[in-house]
Amino acid sequence: MSSAVPEEPPVSAWLTALEFDWDEITRGYRRQAIANNALVFGQGWHLDSVYVVQSGRLRVTADSIDGRKHHLMFIGPNGLAGDCGLFLEGRRYLVSAEAATDAVVCAVPAAAFMNVLQQSPALMRQFAALSALRFRIMLQHHALLGANSARRRVCHHLLGLMGSYGVAHPAGTLIRMAFTKQEMGDLCALSRVSVSQILSRLAEDGVVAEEGRELVVRAADRLVELART
Repeated sequence: MSSAVPEEPPVSAWLTALEFDWDEITRGYRRQAIANNALVFGQGWHLDSVYVVQSGRLRVTADSIDGRKHHLMFIGPNGLAGDCGLFLEGRRYLVSAEAATDAVVCAVPAAAFMNVLQQSPALMRQFAALSALRFRIMLQHHALLGANSARRRVCHHLLGLMGSYGVAHPAGTLIRMAFTKQEMGDLCALSRVSVSQILSRLAEDGVVAEEGRELVVRAADRLVELART
């Protein structure tokens, strides 16, 4: 009997189409505008608020022991940031978050967030579902930054985007989420130029094609192959 573990499909590191509803938690708290690249909270800071993203997206990062910054994921509307250390003793932010675009967030005091969450089984299930999704992204991130090639990392993230935001298109599958080459580079530990070169080669080979600010996957089977080799 085979003991092989089934391969999980790639998950998008851009969480911008979440069907969660946090209105019960954010009710009564003011929205705050965050300028692009502004720091929302830093790793190790005292965890005093949980941030519910209303619009735009936040970039979540973590510092390694040697001081290097690792880009983990992007959190968009109906996502949470700052909650990872909520139930730990000492309540410290385990990661940093900054605005990846101009964004609007609602800062909910940590104690109030926990209180409402613990009184609502539906919200707790929603919180658990989001936590599980982010954990999958972290596992994927850890695996990709091992011995994988630059092209494989980019292709893997493109598959995740296609799975989450792909819609039928005459030429294949359109990824209906505009990401930047800098964002892709940050996630893959590559420069923007390197990402641009990889996407150009994929376009030359007929795998993808740019359509405005979005991307069309023209040969999904080939993209899957490249993400595995």
